[in-house]
Amino acid sequence: MRETIEHQGVVASVDGNHVQVNIVQLAACGECKARSLCSSSESKEKIIDVYEADAAQKYQVGTNVKVCGTLSMGKQAVRLAFGVPLLLTVVWMMVAMVGLKLGELVSVGVLAVMLTLYFYILYINREKMAKRFAFWIE
Repeated sequence: MRETIEHQGVVASVDGNHVQVNIVQLAACGECKARSLCSSSESKEKIIDVYEADAAQKYQVGTNVKVCGTLSMGKQAVRLAFGVPLLLTVVWMMVAMVGLKLGELVSVGVLAVMLTLYFYILYINREKMAKRFAFWIE
C-alpha cells in the first residue's frame, strides 16, 4: 500500500478530461480552536489540476472531492526544487573557488547561469513531469 497525501477540495471547473479542484492548504495549527486569536495560523488557496477520463460526467462544479497524490511524489518535487539546486550550488562553488581558483563574482555569475539553465530545463520538461506528478480524485 502506498502512502498518500490527501486534501479536501471543491471542483472549480470541469472541461472534458480536465478537472480543476480548489483546495485550502492549512497551516499545521489550522484546526486549532484559538486560530482566530493567533497570528501564526494561515491558509492558502490552491488550484490542483486533475486529468481523468470521463471527468465531465463524473464531476460537477461545486462538488466536494478528495484530491490525492503519493508521498513519494512530494519528496521527488522537493528534491527537484531544492535538493538538486543546493547540491549544484555547493559543488560548483567548491570547484570554482578551490579547484579553478575563480573569483567570487565570476563563480556566483556562472552559478546564476547554471541555476537559470537548470530551472529552464525543468520548465521545458513540465509536460513530462506533469505525468509523473499526477493527482487523482477519490
